[in-house]
Amino acid sequence: MPNYSIIAALDRNRLIGTDNKLPWRIPEDLAYFRAKTINHTVIMGRKTWISLGKALDLRTNIVLTRDHSLVYPGIIVVHDITELENYLEEEENFIIGGASIFNQFLPLANRLYLTRIEAEFTGDTYFPDCEEEDWELNFFEQKTSSNGYIISFNEYKRIT
Repeated sequence: MPNYSIIAALDRNRLIGTDNKLPWRIPEDLAYFRAKTINHTVIMGRKTWISLGKALDLRTNIVLTRDHSLVYPGIIVVHDITELENYLEEEENFIIGGASIFNQFLPLANRLYLTRIEAEFTGDTYFPDCEEEDWELNFFEQKTSSNGYIISFNEYKRIT
């Protein structure tokens, strides 16, 4: 079975997006995301793909969508998890959003990589609730970003 990891940045209220975009721009979080996902497969929903506007370099990009008419150059498009798994190996595969994809994969994920931003933003898309007793914190690093936000990198491993 493929190894799924979820990677996301969220504010104090679990906000992850506004109008299909990140509500913030934090260079340290973007660098963390790149370092973790480089040379791995990234899996996203259609709206996340559209918000990116292009394939992420040095990664296999897969879009999971119900729309069978979508074709994207340089991107693998799949329509369900069974089809998705035909393209995956047992290495770490990163779920990068959006909210409905996070909801779908949270029960399947073995790891969570969450950047927590100690601020409140306005938006319309939230990270799903997850049972804290199912996860063990393996790594924590807190810092002040170059644009003044207190952020922490939190890496969790599933324990149940």
